Amino acid sequence: MDAIKRMFKFGLGGALGAVIGVGVASLLAPQKGEDLQRSSRSFIDEVKVEGDRAQRETEARLAEKFRIQVNDSSALTGETTHAAPKAV
Repeated sequence: MDAIKRMFKFGLGGALGAVIGVGVASLLAPQKGEDLQRSSRSFIDEVKVEGDRAQRETEARLAEKFRIQVNDSSALTGETTHAAPKAV
């Protein structure tokens, strides 16, 4: 649990640093406003795509870890390998 908190704080610090860096760079950039907006949007789109990719990879890794722990290769896949309990 402590490792998760440290990772969260690290990620939050990195995100905050990136936001501050983008803000300072936009104030000091030798570009026109339109060019700066275009490059900023492009950067934001790249960050979103990479964030989505990282989320999918993390979810897949965690799902596989769960499957190993419960010894059920079809866990979290939507497939049913066990018969439903019968009504009494």
